Parts: sequence; structure tokens; C-alpha cells
Amino acid sequence: MIFKSAGWVTALLLALAGQAKADWGQEIIYFVMVDRFADGDGLAAPGIEPENPVAFHGGDLRGLTEQLDEISDLGATAVWITPIAQQVSKPIPSEAGLFHGHHGYWAEDLSGVDPRFGSEEDLRALADALHQREMKLMLDVVYNHVGYGSSFETDPERTNWLRMGEGCGGDPVTSCIYGLPDLRTENEDVATYVLEQQLGLAERVGADGFRLDTFKHVDKAFWMRHRTEIRERLGDDFYLLGEVWGADKYDAAPVFDDDLADGLIDFGFRSAIYDFLRGVWTAEKLGRYLTNRHTVKAGHHLAPFLSNHDMPMLLAQLRGDTDKLKIGFALLMTASGPPIIAWGEEVGRRGGVWPDNRGDMPWGAQDVQPGAGLARDDALRGFVRELIAWRKAHSDLTTADQETLLASRDGLVFRKGRCTVVGINRGEEGWDIAALGLGRPDLSSSVKPRMDGVLAAKSASLWNAC
Repeated sequence: MIFKSAGWVTALLLALAGQAKADWGQEIIYFVMVDRFADGDGLAAPGIEPENPVAFHGGDLRGLTEQLDEISDLGATAVWITPIAQQVSKPIPSEAGLFHGHHGYWAEDLSGVDPRFGSEEDLRALADALHQREMKLMLDVVYNHVGYGSSFETDPERTNWLRMGEGCGGDPVTSCIYGLPDLRTENEDVATYVLEQQLGLAERVGADGFRLDTFKHVDKAFWMRHRTEIRERLGDDFYLLGEVWGADKYDAAPVFDDDLADGLIDFGFRSAIYDFLRGVWTAEKLGRYLTNRHTVKAGHHLAPFLSNHDMPMLLAQLRGDTDKLKIGFALLMTASGPPIIAWGEEVGRRGGVWPDNRGDMPWGAQDVQPGAGLARDDALRGFVRELIAWRKAHSDLTTADQETLLASRDGLVFRKGRCTVVGINRGEEGWDIAALGLGRPDLSSSVKPRMDGVLAAKSASLWNAC
């Protein structure tokens, strides 16, 4: 038999070899700010100040590796960690105290791991431990800027590498966000340097993907080169998840059309869920939004989330209403695209505005620093764990169409995939859905789910309709 299409032959050979491109739409991503999760060296690193909300608290890569069972038992399949490059040594004054680069986004040098986070060997050990659990590692990379007062500013060989002060422009690419020294990635020397540092590290430790910080602030030519070199050095399965503040499917379209990234973080989803839970959106409007939110280019994803490190935790904005947060989690875990859980969100971490939104992982009675003794809600964690197990058992949730079955001002019932029916009710009273004939739910956030066709107040339920 003679094949006339080389592309068809390649696809056939890949399929026969079991090498089909990995589908990150099936992943559940757990986001960790390394310094805030778990300590593995007895808080021995210099400059640790747990009482200062904007200083280093002592979490590190070794501690994260030691506590991976906390994440894998939840059901997450990938871990995204904040940047671990060497951070600038001098803090800046802030209203919360002397502000250090504990978050990882103020690089001093891209060529090494900050010793307060650990070492490259520790990062490799984390990747190995994840892979042993059949989980993935996503590194957070920053191509747009370095930290305040970094050595880039005084290095005579890099005098034309930065935009600063009056050299900053007014458009997204040439602006200096928060006054940070802006890397001129349109300069070939700069691009070559940053690519070698980030891709080289990913190669050496065995990372599986990048979260791309401040995506829209870097020029398109760089991203095109980035995509080419990623495929050449790290392979087609290496996942690129971009961050564009406020992005939804419309912002994603040009990025996906040019294949500059595989996914974008879905800020639109977060806004919609919050607006519904606080009463700004009706359930009917939410249903229309969810039905159409993920109409994006095939093979690409919008990654939904409820909370992150740059905004108040959703639970704080809901004034501690855990019942409503459970509704949010039910919508998150039945949404298309890889859902993202922020560290501690599943146990009720509820930091409000900065810097409280970057609080330590609550470990309760477990002797894990820096968050030992912080209260945690393990009942909430149990519900999230059940939702994740449901998602894994119904893989069509990640790509399937959605159909609204019943909607009111406060309640929504919809079918997602072939077998899953989701019902949510934000109202203070039960909602009669008997006309749908669904019976008792298979999973519910309500302690005592009703059997009489009434969806309990402030609850979420799932049914297996097959």
C-alpha cells in the first residue's frame, strides 16, 4: 500500500507507537508558592521571618517533595511551582513591612536556584518524585523582567539589556510593570540568554511544562522563537500555559491561532463564578456563559481557577461562606480545560487582600512549618477530593458540550458530557427540580441531600445519568 500523505504516515506511526500528544486538558493542576508550602530544612535558610507577611517564611523544594502525598492524595496530577531563580537580596519598603522576593518573581540571576528554595538537585528530586507518582512538574518562568536593583543594572556587558525609567514605553511590551527593570527580549542576546537559562534548567531536571508569566508583555517574535526551541529541545508534549491578566476565550484566540502557547489561564471563568456566587449574575446568565466559554482552537485550553496569588482568595471574598465555595469547586471540577487549585484553597485558606492572600499552607495539627497550627477544613478537602475523583472517572467532562436542563435566578442544572448532570443552588431556600426526575444525587455538598426533587439551599450536587 502506498501512502501519499507524509503527515498521515507520521500520525499513524505515532499512534502505533503509543506516542500520541499528551492531553493536558485531563490534568488537575495544584499551584504552590514554594516559600509558603512546607519547610524541609528546619527553617535553617538565612533571612527567614515567618512573622513578616512579605518576607521569606521558609518553605522550600525539599519540604514540598516531602509533603507530596498531601497533593497526590487530593487527586491533583500536576504541580505548578512559583519561580525558583536566585532573588534580589535587598528588600523594598512596603506598607506591610520590608518586602522580599519570597514569591520568586524578582530575579537577581537566572542561572541558579535561590538557596532559600533549595538547589537544582532538590528541584530534580521533586521532578523525580512527581514522575514516580505519574504526576507532572510545571515551572513558572519570567521572561519579561528581573528584580529591583539586580546586577543586570550594573553589569557593563548588559547595559542595553534593560528598559528602565524614561526608557520605559507606554505599550504592553515596552512598559515596565510596577517599575520593574524590563528585559529587552527583542534583543537577540537577551533572548538567547533567557531561553538558555530556562530551557536548560527544564532539560536538566525533567520538567513537563512552563507557566509563562506576564505573557502579553513579551513580544510575539520572542514567543515564536520560544515555541520552536521548546519543541526542538523539550518535545511536543511540553506544555505552555500563558498568563494574560483578565484573559478569556477572546484574548486567547490570537495566541492559539499563532500556536504561541497551549493554554491560557482563564480569568474570565473566575470572574463569572464570583459574580454568580455574590449575586451579580443570575444562574441563567451563568448557564449561557458556561455553555460557550471553551469554544477555542482544538488542542488548546483555557485553564479555570477560583483563586491565585495576585487576588484575594475566593473564600475571603465570600466572607467565609464554605457552602458557596463548594459550589465554586463543583463548577471548577466540571469545567473544560485543566482546573487549577491554589495551595491550601481546598482546606479553607482564606487570605484576603495582599499580602494575606499569600498566606502559609494550613497544616492544622501536623508539625509542618511554616503553617503548623493554622486551622484547616478537612471536610472541605474531602468534598474537593470526591469532585476530582468524579472528574477522573468521567474524562469527557474536559471536552464535552454543555446543555442547560433547568435554570432560575439562583439555581442551575446542566448536563456535561454523556453521563454527568450538575445542579447548583446559591439560594437560601431549597429549589424544586422534581420535573427532571433525577432522584438522589450521587455526590452532594449538602450533609443531608434531599430525595424529594429539591436541591438543598447553597449546595451543589452531581448525578450519574447513565
